[in-house]
Amino acid sequence: MTTLEDLYYGNISPHERYIKQGTRVDKLVKLICKNEEELNSGLTEKQKETFEKFKDSQSELNSITEREAFSYGFILATRIMVEVMQGLENVENI
Repeated sequence: MTTLEDLYYGNISPHERYIKQGTRVDKLVKLICKNEEELNSGLTEKQKETFEKFKDSQSELNSITEREAFSYGFILATRIMVEVMQGLENVENI
C-alpha cells in the first residue's frame, strides 16, 4: 500500500504517538498524572466536576490546535515540494 492508502484505511494515525520511557515527555506525563491525583484528593465533588469540565475543555482545545498544526504543516510541506519542483525545472533549463 502507498502512504496515502495507509492513511485512508487508518493504518497511519498521525495523532497517535508512542512515548518512550525515560524521555522528557514521559517524565512530564507522569508528573501531570501525579499532580492531578494530588489535586483531586483535596477537592470537593463540585470542584472535581468543575475540574473535569476544565480538563475536557483543555483536551478539546488541544485537539483543535494539533489538527490545525498538522494541516498547516502539510500545507507548508506541499508548498515546499512545489518550490522544489519549480526549482528542478529551472535547473533542467540551464
